[in-house]
Amino acid sequence: MNKKGAYSDLFILIIMAFVLVLVSGIYIFISNMTVSALHTSMDDMVLAPNINSSVLIDDTMGAVANSFQVLYWGSVMIIIGMIISIFIGSYLVTTKPIFFIPYIFIVIIAVIVSVGISNAYEQIVLTPILESTFVGFVGANFIMSKLPIWVTIIGFVGGIIMFSRLGSKEEQMYYG
Repeated sequence: MNKKGAYSDLFILIIMAFVLVLVSGIYIFISNMTVSALHTSMDDMVLAPNINSSVLIDDTMGAVANSFQVLYWGSVMIIIGMIISIFIGSYLVTTKPIFFIPYIFIVIIAVIVSVGISNAYEQIVLTPILESTFVGFVGANFIMSKLPIWVTIIGFVGGIIMFSRLGSKEEQMYYG
């Protein structure tokens, strides 16, 4: 199988979770602002005898804004999927016991990086103009606000899964 991953998975989780929630929040914010701006400027407009501009806006851009609402819980599900993939990847990686010490250092560095990312996310969420948008990300806000704890737990559980498999009969069957 020659898989050499699982050491950088924590960093990928940190970066992808931050980018995913941030981009999702920006999409929701922009779509809501667009719908409200269209309603403000076009609600009194007469397009044709039987066409109501307010209904037209709700049927087009309103539907887009409503479809982006799935990002509130979809982002959490994607983050959970990434966590599960770290555990599966840790199980599939075969490594030597000597790499346990560098793995511990990598987890410590990932925890330190996650502190900065968590603080940056908190600053973005507390921005007055974006606060009403990010309040709907209940699960993602929980994960991102406690990101160092999550990274520590995921890193050590992934390490336990990766390094506890060293003497398994399955490995001996392939290499023995």
